Amino acid sequence: MLNNLDLKTAELIGMHTGDGTLYKTKRNLVWELRGGLNEKEYYSHVKKLLESIFSGLIFNPKFRSGGKNGCYGVQTSKKQVTNFFIFYGFQSGCKTYTVRIPEYIKKSKRDIQFSFIRGLFDTDGCLRFEKINKNINHDYPKIEFTFASKLLRNDLYLLLKKLNYRPYIWGKRHYSLCLAGIDNLEKFMREISPKNTKHLNKYMFWKKHGHYNIQAEVA
Repeated sequence: MLNNLDLKTAELIGMHTGDGTLYKTKRNLVWELRGGLNEKEYYSHVKKLLESIFSGLIFNPKFRSGGKNGCYGVQTSKKQVTNFFIFYGFQSGCKTYTVRIPEYIKKSKRDIQFSFIRGLFDTDGCLRFEKINKNINHDYPKIEFTFASKLLRNDLYLLLKKLNYRPYIWGKRHYSLCLAGIDNLEKFMREISPKNTKHLNKYMFWKKHGHYNIQAEVA
């Protein structure tokens, strides 16, 4: 277990596990974290987190090309950052199908594991609300993850079970995990405490109205 692993570091490792990229160019090693154009507010949190971990460095999230309409995120080739991810066990190149939860996270204290899951969920998770029992409203909450890596999905399933959640899993080509129901959602929001406003806005609308109005969706 790594002795210098703290809550902020664990959250950043969760972010990278979810949506981060570490790759080589002809000149150097580059780290990127990208999200949707609707996640600018969340990247203010990412900026603060990065600057609190990497003392003296300034990060400026911005629009970047990629995907249908572009994306929003952070890119840097600072060795302090790229060496950080190498130190914590990540290699350059595609991790899409092979990434998994690091062993030092699995063996850490609960608060470290909560922080890791927060970073993972904020970058690669989804909160949605379904209609059940022929209700007219979307009122049944589901926290979902879908990965290309079966290893990551299975690791997360075991970690959530260890933390007393009730996940279920499915998928053969894309590997999904779900925490369904009000009890799971409230426990998740209390313990994991997501920071991405695309999740928080949905949750707060549901808390206020008892359902989620898709027409009011901001994420």
